[in-house]
Amino acid sequence: LALVMSMSLVTISNAAFKDADKISNKEAVDVMAAVGVLAGYDNGEFGATDTLTRAQACKIIAYLDLGGKTADAIKGTGTVFSDVKATDWFAGFVEYCAGAGYVAGIGGGKFDPNANVTGVQFAKMLLVALGYDAKIEGFTGTDWQINVSKVANQVGLFNGLSISGTAVLTREQAAQMCLNTLKAPLVQYSNKGGNLSVNGAVIEIGASK
Repeated sequence: LALVMSMSLVTISNAAFKDADKISNKEAVDVMAAVGVLAGYDNGEFGATDTLTRAQACKIIAYLDLGGKTADAIKGTGTVFSDVKATDWFAGFVEYCAGAGYVAGIGGGKFDPNANVTGVQFAKMLLVALGYDAKIEGFTGTDWQINVSKVANQVGLFNGLSISGTAVLTREQAAQMCLNTLKAPLVQYSNKGGNLSVNGAVIEIGASK
């Protein structure tokens, strides 16, 4: 993290990308490309405005969490989701993120790896990777998007972006959110508290971080 943060203070040329003139979040793309979290395409372009998929988001999170070499070494089993085969390039990343609690399926035993990711969905993944407990923070249930947006704004995950959290996320916007995440504090809970059931609703109480 210290290496990545120091690199964010240095001007790294992204002129190597053939479509560099189409990149708005240049520093974020430079840094994420330099450390291998987000790479360009085989045709030499970065594809700044291309949308991000759920599978691609899992690779990014795994790279941020573990580093590229360790993340790439994870082998998928193909037994977690029915639409994620062991031979799929993203299998290891998806299963790692699912096991860590960063992502969940869409129901019916499926993950839907090629579906697009919104800003608030990616923010939830990044916040949980930072240490936030999804259950304690209310990142599940009917109000999860409101709660995720609130915390994401508090820690600056949307800094430098002018987007709707429910809009589909682009690659360069994802790069900016990743850079913002590296500047955000990690979270640990000294007490995760307990829960209180009221008329069938479970309320988490007593947590402190």
